Amino acid sequence: MTKLKTICFAVTTAALAGCAVMPRHYDDESSRALNLARAGGVYDQDLRDSPDGTRSHRKGLLVSALDLARLATSLDAPLRHLTGTQTLFFNATDIMMTPDNPSARPSLMGWMPESLAANEDDAYDHYVAVVDEAITQAAESMAINVTKLTDVKTPEIDGNPLMLWSVTVERYGCADSNCIIAYNIQQPNHWKTPSYVIGREAASYNIAANHPEKYSRLVFRQSGHERTFPVDEFYGAVSAGMPPWIVMYFPPNTVIQDGEPLPYPVLYEQGQQLMFREPDHE
Repeated sequence: MTKLKTICFAVTTAALAGCAVMPRHYDDESSRALNLARAGGVYDQDLRDSPDGTRSHRKGLLVSALDLARLATSLDAPLRHLTGTQTLFFNATDIMMTPDNPSARPSLMGWMPESLAANEDDAYDHYVAVVDEAITQAAESMAINVTKLTDVKTPEIDGNPLMLWSVTVERYGCADSNCIIAYNIQQPNHWKTPSYVIGREAASYNIAANHPEKYSRLVFRQSGHERTFPVDEFYGAVSAGMPPWIVMYFPPNTVIQDGEPLPYPVLYEQGQQLMFREPDHE
């Protein structure tokens, strides 16, 4: 029996390394946010629902990793002396330094309908086009200026580059490349779509959040102490411009709202910010 359990654990671990857990039925006792996060690969037990959604992560296991990330983006003194290009790469390096725990890092999760792509490579290109269009639409809706940086070499994850956009908007203190949008799309896997994902097809090209390194992400970074950019509004606008089969997860202290980091995790679906709140308290 012990040997059988070991084999089952090994098989399960191998499966989780490549794609998200097998789609399950919707759990009526969990929030929609938690159902989507679990289906997308954020399966660790540090993330859970709480009565009001503000105590939905075991922060004690997260503090050191998140403090490191915040430190890297708040070194105002050295950043004041960097050129625009140096600041971009400082932030890009910070974005690459993410914890192994899926619930401790920002993640893009998606189930692109199989009919939209001929193969995994085609699906990757389509994901990139979808994210670029969503960023462009969000910028237009918020009246901010964004530029995709195509003439700089960026780090790669699993052979796919980190994409960078510069943001310029005076009223939010974004100038000289101190505000950037960065995203990376992992190579999609042929997979199955949960029945509760909106706009689904049974088969899809999945990008999941569970691999230690090969996961997709989209983040906004503003260097310096003054966090005046409405990050929550921007993430909502980007989500609204994405197809319904893409969601975005953010751990505690990574979304800035009204100048302060949200101390709890959130998930964006179709422009809506969802909290990990127990259904009985919604």
